[in-house]
Amino acid sequence: MLTLAQRYLVIGMTALLLGHTTTASAASTPDADKQLSDTLEQAMPSVLSSEDYWSASKLYFQLAAARSRMNETAAACTALVQSLAYYRKALAKATGAPMGEAVKVSGNDEGLAEVRSKFGCTNARAELSDGFETSRN
Repeated sequence: MLTLAQRYLVIGMTALLLGHTTTASAASTPDADKQLSDTLEQAMPSVLSSEDYWSASKLYFQLAAARSRMNETAAACTALVQSLAYYRKALAKATGAPMGEAVKVSGNDEGLAEVRSKFGCTNARAELSDGFETSRN
């Protein structure tokens, strides 16, 4: 369990990263996307260790967007699956509901299909199942 000071540090780092993400996304150059991708990957362990699943979901989504802009479709889809898995974990943690309930609530197939298509993810049903299994562990 993290101390209060550690939680505030992680939250502060996440806020800075999200600010950097917005700035880097606006630049949208290959170098900026690569730098953003690297920064997000480096920050992920500390966010995950704090069990801040909302932030983890957001950071993985930003990673998916950066990878998509770099034409790394497989990596973008993997990050998108992780974003959904941590979203479900956050939803279950926030509501106290079992993971199965979180999946039902967040299982908007039409919305997910639209997001997946924007990232170029074609084998989405299997990927989402894998993401759900990952999120249970």
